[in-house]
Amino acid sequence: MHASSSQRSSRIIKNVLMNWVAFAATIVTGFLMSPFLVRNLGDSVYGVWVLMGSLVGYMGLLDFGLTVSTVKYVAEYRAKGDQSAINKVVTGSLAVYSAVGLLTLCIGAAASIYFNNIFESPLSRNVAAAVVILATINQAVSFPSAVFVGVIRGYQRYDLDAGITTVTIAVRSVLVVVLVRMGYGILALSVVTFTFDVVRMIYLAWWCYRLNPEIKIAREYLELKQLRRLLGYSALVFVIVIAKRMIFFTDSIVVGAFLSTAAVTAYFVGNRLVLYLHSLVSEMVGVLTPAASDLDARNQHGTIKDLVLISTKYTLLLSLPAATIFFVLGGNFIELWMGPAYKSSWSIMIILTAGVLAHLVEMPSHTMLLGRGKHRIVAKLTFAQAIVNLGLSLWLVKPLGLNGVALGTSIPMIVFTAIAIPVYFRYLGIPLGEFARSSLALPLLVQAPFIGLVLVIKYVGQPPTLVLFFLEVSAAFLTYAALAFYLCISKDERRAFARLTEKLGLKTADNFS
Repeated sequence: MHASSSQRSSRIIKNVLMNWVAFAATIVTGFLMSPFLVRNLGDSVYGVWVLMGSLVGYMGLLDFGLTVSTVKYVAEYRAKGDQSAINKVVTGSLAVYSAVGLLTLCIGAAASIYFNNIFESPLSRNVAAAVVILATINQAVSFPSAVFVGVIRGYQRYDLDAGITTVTIAVRSVLVVVLVRMGYGILALSVVTFTFDVVRMIYLAWWCYRLNPEIKIAREYLELKQLRRLLGYSALVFVIVIAKRMIFFTDSIVVGAFLSTAAVTAYFVGNRLVLYLHSLVSEMVGVLTPAASDLDARNQHGTIKDLVLISTKYTLLLSLPAATIFFVLGGNFIELWMGPAYKSSWSIMIILTAGVLAHLVEMPSHTMLLGRGKHRIVAKLTFAQAIVNLGLSLWLVKPLGLNGVALGTSIPMIVFTAIAIPVYFRYLGIPLGEFARSSLALPLLVQAPFIGLVLVIKYVGQPPTLVLFFLEVSAAFLTYAALAFYLCISKDERRAFARLTEKLGLKTADNFS
């Protein structure tokens, strides 16, 4: 592996690891906060909070895919050394996002008035309106701020975003606990979330100009041709974003509309860890978009192919053991975490895990197509999956309840993954046989001893407390990680890890070879 390739790999690894630090902070706080908020707010109020998150997530659709477009073109023009084009991208994106922010405020104002009429909410009309308005303002401000996030990611500095996210999550969570205990309720959640999100946005805007002091936002850079190019790319990204919102955010709305807000909480408990698994892989794979744009601008298509195969291998090495724990020990974990009343949520977890596991296998390839600007086929297949998902969930919610909604999500994921992989690989020039040998064989093989260890935990050493649960699972995972590292990671990949750890002063390259 030559120097530039090693540097690229080390940079990607650093981005992934820092993303995971932020993700770990999210998981730990979410894990601790969920039972705390349910106990202090009640099932129905917490269900409203989850429902609010889903609705605000839909407001995020007004992004129109422009953030990803900004990342792609900043990375591409940076590789070409074209500062003027970067300025045009930033100016054009900011102009569009400012208009979108104003539109968001109008939508939020209407939603605040009619929220209690649409949903069965235990909140007073004034409190519900205040929560919706705060969430809307937060989302409206986030749109123009996303331009600066796009520049930072285009420079492949995901670590900056991850660092401030980690700090704000930790401080915000402590403040929420204090305020909720003082009796301020769901309104405190909204105020604190808004405040810390604004702080994060200001920090990222400042870093954007540190990375590139030559960025200029001016009317002279508002060029129609560049704006059309941005919007042409983002239109297909927008379709993908809409589809993914339907796939991952519609469930709570279907449950809330056809069952109850309390049922939203029960579904969310089963879905929470599966969403964490999806996010864990997304944090790893997402950093490949600007890398693919950079490589495509340099015509290094062979390296793109290698990245797809390697990232798919890592996806399986991460997701398969997590899925094993969900399948075998998920019921025990939910009972220890949320209490015996929620153990029925395990069936939801099992159903959704099967679908998400399939979805994750195709995630690296569609991310690389996105980075190369060849994402039309991704948009078509993802949107088709979302339509089938919604229709099936609506059809099954009445006869099968929560499990029906979960099946409506999982079945389309499995079917469309089977369709998508050979199609995407044809675009990327990857033979299925090479994919099976390079990405599937060893990750699948190395699962056998881990599955054995997890079965021993379940039937021999079933932990009576959460602390013991984590200790036993961690011991099994560390054994698996050591085996996977030496059987599934090549010497070149170890050197990339070594390069990063040397920079951090942790290990020398000899320790990895």
